Amino acid sequence: MKPTANPHRRPWRGTLLAMVLAIALPCAGGASAQALTEAQLRARFLINFLRFTEFPANAFPGAGAPLGLCVLGAGDPFEGALAEVQGATVGGHKVAVRSHVEAEQAADCQLLYVPDGELRRLAAARDAIGRHPVLIVGESEAVLDRGGMIALRDADRHLAFVVSLSPARHAALSFSPQMLHAAATVLP
Repeated sequence: MKPTANPHRRPWRGTLLAMVLAIALPCAGGASAQALTEAQLRARFLINFLRFTEFPANAFPGAGAPLGLCVLGAGDPFEGALAEVQGATVGGHKVAVRSHVEAEQAADCQLLYVPDGELRRLAAARDAIGRHPVLIVGESEAVLDRGGMIALRDADRHLAFVVSLSPARHAALSFSPQMLHAAATVLP
């Protein structure tokens, strides 16, 4: 799958989005936006992907059910930064961060983050997910070839993201126009 540039993207959009995402949540210990680590910035991208994704009603077992932000496999690619988004509210749901999720547990998540080292386990996770509305986000664009919907990437020393619409539609997920406009690339 070859990405194409987003024709609506303005050159400054990636930087602006990074700044907006960086200040969207308070930092642990009151750290300034300039002091964010890459792991903290990636964690904030994830919470904002949740904010700008529309989930169908069947994505949650009940109105007050938590929103599962899960990381596939062992290790902590966020170096503890996901603790900053634990308990945030998105669409009336409190975010529940779950690390070390096994492929068989992926259907219990609303967002499944796939580190590159766990790509080999994504097929099993997708089998477990089936038709559940789970947003699959990858550490890199390699996830897009395996059914992922959003991929993070480094672009000119800035964090950017690529959106793939087809797998999102298949999962009954839709993205806000603002998010699509801010994407570096949008694939059909």
